[in-house]
Amino acid sequence: MFDQKGQIRIIEAFLSVAVIFSALLVSVTFPSTSNLIKQKSLANTGIQALMKFDANGTLGSLIVQQKWAYIMEGLDVLLPVGVSFNLTVYDANGRQINPQVIQNSNLLSGEAVSVQYVCATQSENVEFFVLHLQLAWAS
Repeated sequence: MFDQKGQIRIIEAFLSVAVIFSALLVSVTFPSTSNLIKQKSLANTGIQALMKFDANGTLGSLIVQQKWAYIMEGLDVLLPVGVSFNLTVYDANGRQINPQVIQNSNLLSGEAVSVQYVCATQSENVEFFVLHLQLAWAS
């Protein structure tokens, strides 16, 4: 009485839509691994640059002297070409102490990475600073 071929086609179409929807859901849910690798690499580059800059206490000394332009130039030299950065310096109480912007360009890229670094001065009165560095590949 009923045409069995039509019912099978409807079930087949429904299953096809379910498979396509599942594939789209899985591909959107999991980020690409190459993107995560690039972000981790950029974060490691930022930490390494800050560590090199602070190897002999230079960074803490420049912060105490408030020589923000020297800090910007130093980071510009230490970071690879094509990496834009923005640095904010906080004291031990969490207050921002740099009145001017320390950056080489605007971070317009949607994939910025943030790293934090704790820095201390090498003097009798030790002061601690927290550096918040944002990095992105220049677009």
